[in-house]
Amino acid sequence: MSYLNLDFFLNTVLPKLLTMTLVSFVIGSVTGAVIGWIVKLIGRRRQRDQDSIQPKRWVLTAAMFGSFIGMLLIGMLPIQASPASLIGGPYSGIWLMMMVILLAPTGSILGAVVGAVLGAQLPARINPLKLAAIVTLVSYLICIVALYLGLAPPPVTISPSQTNSPFPVVAQIQGYESFPNDIALSDNGQQLAIANVRYGETRVEVLDLSARRVVHRLKPDYAFGLAFNQDSQELVTVRFHDTVVQTLSTGAVRLRLDGEGVVYPMAGNKLVTLAVVDPWKAKPDTKLDPSSFKVWDLTTGKLLQTIPADLSKVDQANLPIAVSPDRKLLAFPPTLYSNQIQVWDITTGKQVSALINQTPAGILALTFSPDGQQLAVALGQGPSLSVWDWQEAKLFKTIADAERAEKLYWPNPGIFVDSEGGFQVWDPQTGTHLQALDLKPEAPLQSSGAGFKLPSFSRSALSADRTTLAAASHKQGIWVWRVDQN
Repeated sequence: MSYLNLDFFLNTVLPKLLTMTLVSFVIGSVTGAVIGWIVKLIGRRRQRDQDSIQPKRWVLTAAMFGSFIGMLLIGMLPIQASPASLIGGPYSGIWLMMMVILLAPTGSILGAVVGAVLGAQLPARINPLKLAAIVTLVSYLICIVALYLGLAPPPVTISPSQTNSPFPVVAQIQGYESFPNDIALSDNGQQLAIANVRYGETRVEVLDLSARRVVHRLKPDYAFGLAFNQDSQELVTVRFHDTVVQTLSTGAVRLRLDGEGVVYPMAGNKLVTLAVVDPWKAKPDTKLDPSSFKVWDLTTGKLLQTIPADLSKVDQANLPIAVSPDRKLLAFPPTLYSNQIQVWDITTGKQVSALINQTPAGILALTFSPDGQQLAVALGQGPSLSVWDWQEAKLFKTIADAERAEKLYWPNPGIFVDSEGGFQVWDPQTGTHLQALDLKPEAPLQSSGAGFKLPSFSRSALSADRTTLAAASHKQGIWVWRVDQN
């Protein structure tokens, strides 16, 4: 773990120091010149103890230098070292204006007076240039320390954690001040991307879990969703009304595509997004365009196909969409409250199956089995969890005791149900409860569905190879487990 964030120092501390220097120089020069001339005029009328007074040229220079230092330390540092300086908006502007009105005159005038007095009475044995250099160095050191300590984010720690979890803990990640917008794992589970907002600015960090360090930092305008491409060399970021593809090594944006809400890298270097629907552009008394799927060529950015559907993140936080382990199949309901689930082969662009539930029950979540032959379905009404043979369009197993699911994952040990009690693991063949996975180290694991109630892991991700699971907790950071075996 490194306690010096070089990226923060270069991109935040240094620009603020430059701003402080320029503003302090301008205001300090004007204020110091005025105060210096006033002191010189007063000195001409009081010609006492002439031998102890430095030449008059030092009075004006010392007043300007003192005003610069006073403005730097009193007029600018309290403003720039405050977290409020990083937050935009009208309230931040009002705060900034009030602080400048209060502190700028105080710092510049006080510094000018002190500088002029010291310049007039400085003993001859002291070199004023050396003294000015020392004062400048100390002042900037104070500014650097104050800016860094006041504004730097807490260091991100990536450490193994020994708990009574039934699955090995790869890492526990702490240091983020707010709950992440989204998290994503690379295909092999070795890298974790985290989108986080701090003081109104979105930052995306990519962590190497084996090396336990941050390897990439990106600054998108915003990030609703994240996904790695198949070789983990690029990161796809979902923003307000578009989707961008960035090269991790350089941070450069390679593609801008139409898509919002969700994003799914697929086989054959393709990408599936949800079409952008802007309600503000709709005419009164007219129905909004459906939120259909768009299939893109990730190499060229060309739109290959539009798959009809009507899904929207506005209606439901977690959309019931599943991608097969080989990234060839996409499963989804045509609408959120449909009793039908369609399975499409993205490589051929054709629908290959349709599952029909007996009654519309509200589909909450979907996930493919590790071999891609079965599909688990979480419903809002009726049996909460069921397993289907999607190729035969037949119901294989119903698990009525499972809790209402927010998300579903299916690694080798079983079906992971993300609900109010954490992750509950169910055997898809027998329908029995296997494990409970929560983030409470001191709490004993439960052998039944009833256990310690924790908030749902609304930010979680499973690697494409089904070996690694990551989940964010509001109070305990982000946890990463190996879930490829019991």
